Amino acid sequence: MHQPKVRTLRHALAGHLPQNDRMDTPHATPEPSPQHQRQAELIARALAHIDTRLDQPLTADVLADRAAMSRFHFHRVFFAHLGCSVGTYVAWRRLQRACALLASGREPVLEVALAVGFESAQALAKAMRRTLDTTPTAVRQRQPGVWQAAVPPWRVSEGSCTPRHLEGVDMPSPVQPTRHADLPPGLVALTATARGMVNRTMERAARQAFGELVPALQRSGLYGQAWSWLSLCPDDAQGPDDPHCRYVAGVVFGYAMANGEGHAAVQPPAEALPLSGSLAWQPLAAGRYAVFLHTGPYAGLHRTWASIYRDWLPASGETLRDAPPMELMLNSPQDTPPEALRTEIWVPVAG
Repeated sequence: MHQPKVRTLRHALAGHLPQNDRMDTPHATPEPSPQHQRQAELIARALAHIDTRLDQPLTADVLADRAAMSRFHFHRVFFAHLGCSVGTYVAWRRLQRACALLASGREPVLEVALAVGFESAQALAKAMRRTLDTTPTAVRQRQPGVWQAAVPPWRVSEGSCTPRHLEGVDMPSPVQPTRHADLPPGLVALTATARGMVNRTMERAARQAFGELVPALQRSGLYGQAWSWLSLCPDDAQGPDDPHCRYVAGVVFGYAMANGEGHAAVQPPAEALPLSGSLAWQPLAAGRYAVFLHTGPYAGLHRTWASIYRDWLPASGETLRDAPPMELMLNSPQDTPPEALRTEIWVPVAG
């Protein structure tokens, strides 16, 4: 199928905004750097793919492949540029297309629903009520409603690519790595996994995952040998509430990732730590990482992540490795006030 040529995110999104919410500005905006432009073009390629295949499954993995990006990083780059998850964007575009078809044609509601990726007319109606406070019948009859003035969950400005969720937010100067670190081969983490994003946060899942991990360490007498505490959020959230989104809490024994001290291949014997529940051993990708420091509440981590992928990465000239990024907790929320929490973000880069 022919793919429309999309040069920038601005061009990709311009036709999707209500007339009073277009991104046009009365003054010239700065020209993006070639690196920013390239990254924006890859995201725009994914957006074009979405628009031509709304009737098909559209996951972050599928779109990462289409954009020629690592599946480990695509959803973070997408969020950094648009300020919403892949799932949120796809859901919104499906509803926009459905409303346009309903308002301009006479196709049965089921046919419209299937054309934009819903499995039934009831599923489309439910999504329209929940998100747009309207119904297919009201849209078809062109009744005035919230849907006509609803503002999309994204906004991209041409020069800075500042997404809506960061507009007006007092951000520090572009984040820079505090160091580069080489993770040795053979490193494994004991992990526990919980699921569920609630109101755009993984706090409940984090408590559940660490609530399983910590008692297991205490029972086995290995708590004192856990030298590094880390977490991974590998999934693209399908909206502000996603019961399937995973939070992975982990510990590394006998090796301090913060300073490289210890031995890389320390794993307690199986009889010392029997696995149960979601407990599992997970190897960590060896190699070079750019390491960034976030100071403050965990709730603000998404802003640092966004700055890394939106600002630092295109300007740095670094190339991402096909490996998962992670967070390393340098102190504990149990005895540290939120404003003093220190978290390192490890981004795998070619070295």
